Amino acid sequence: MTAANLRTPPAAPTRRAFIRLLGGGAVLAAGAGASGCAGGLPEVALQPWQTASTETELRRFMLAHALLAPNPHNRQPWVADLREPGRIHLLCDGERLLPETDPFGRQILVGCGAFIELAVIAAAERGHAVAVALFPQGTPAARSLPAGAVVATLTVGSAGTAPRDALYPAIARRHTAKTAYAEGRPLPEALVAAWADTARRHGLQAGTVTAPAEVAALRRLTREAYEIECTTPATWLESARLLRIGPDAIAAHRDGISLTSPMVRALHATGLFDPMEVPQRGQSSLQRVMDRWLPFETGSGYLWLASPGHTRAQQVEAGRAYVRQHLQATAAGVDLHPVSQALQEFDAMRGPYAAVHRALGVDPAQGAVQMLARVGYATAPAGPSPRRELGTLLRT
Repeated sequence: MTAANLRTPPAAPTRRAFIRLLGGGAVLAAGAGASGCAGGLPEVALQPWQTASTETELRRFMLAHALLAPNPHNRQPWVADLREPGRIHLLCDGERLLPETDPFGRQILVGCGAFIELAVIAAAERGHAVAVALFPQGTPAARSLPAGAVVATLTVGSAGTAPRDALYPAIARRHTAKTAYAEGRPLPEALVAAWADTARRHGLQAGTVTAPAEVAALRRLTREAYEIECTTPATWLESARLLRIGPDAIAAHRDGISLTSPMVRALHATGLFDPMEVPQRGQSSLQRVMDRWLPFETGSGYLWLASPGHTRAQQVEAGRAYVRQHLQATAAGVDLHPVSQALQEFDAMRGPYAAVHRALGVDPAQGAVQMLARVGYATAPAGPSPRRELGTLLRT
C-alpha cells in the first residue's frame, strides 16, 4: 500500500471488484472435488470417526465403519436397509448424486464399493464373514444414473467364519491429505506390490507412475482437467451448491465441501463472497483458482486403478480395491489424494479423458481408468472429513 493510500482512504470497492481482489472463486477451489477439510470442523461432524467401534449390534458396527468410506464430493450416497434379519441391503441414494460431474454415476458406485469393503472388514473384526451379492435386483443401465438401485446385499455369516483383517485399525486413521506433499520421495516397494495384488484380487489392474517426465505429463493433464471443471458452469455450480461454510452449516449438513476459514465466513456473511460466480478464462479469478491447485502437483507420483471393461460391477469393485489400497497406504505412512477430474464423463472432459487413458496405456474402448490419485508424504497431517450420523442412513 502506498503513502497516498494511507493518507486518503480509497472509495469502497464494488461487490464484484472486492471478490476479485480477494480471489473470488479461489476459496471454492480449495475444496472442489474433495470430501472436505479438517481444520476447525465442529466436533459433532467428526463424532462418527470416534464412535464407530462402540457400536454393539453387529450390523450397526459394520455400517458405522462403512460410512467412513471415501466418496465423491463427500455426498455419502448410501442407504442401508436392515429390515431383513442378518442382511444389509445397500441402496444408492438418488438424492445424493452428482449428475453434472458424474453423469452416469460411475464415481458414486466407486464410493458404494468403498462402503461395502469397509463393512466387510469391520465384520471380520468381529469374526463374521460376509457374502456380497452385487445388484441383486438388476444392474443399472450403463448410461443412466443408478438412483435408488440396490447396489448390493450383504449377508452376514455366523461367528468364527472369518479371521480378522489386518487393515481394520487403519479405518479410523484413513484420511485424505489435500496439502502439498514432499517431492520425489520414494514409495515403499512392498506397498506398491500390495497395491498391485489388491487390484488383481478384485479383477482389476493397478500401477504407479513415478518417472519424472511421466509424472510431469500427468500433472499437466490433471491441471487441464481441473480448469475445465472450474470453467464449465454446470460442474462448477454443482460443487458450489455443496459448500458448507462455517461450523453451523457443516454441523447441519455433515457432508459436501467444508470451508472453515474465518475470512471466507466473514465474506460470505456480508454477501461479499459469491461461490455461484463461475470463473472465466482470461480473468484473474481463474488464475487464483488455479493457483490453489499448485500444491496438488507435488508428491512421489500417481497410483492408478483400471478395470478390463465398463461394467457396473467393475466400478463397485474399483471402490472396494481403492479403499483397501488407501488403508494399506495409511498403515505404511503414505498419503493418497484422488485427482480424478480427467476421468469424469461429461462432454467438456472428453479430451483429458482420452489423454489420461493414453498416458496410462489403457484403451478406453476395452477398459477404464477408475481411479487416479497422487501419492506421497503430506507435509501436514490430514484430518477427518464430516460424516452424517449413522441413523440417517438406516431403514429399519
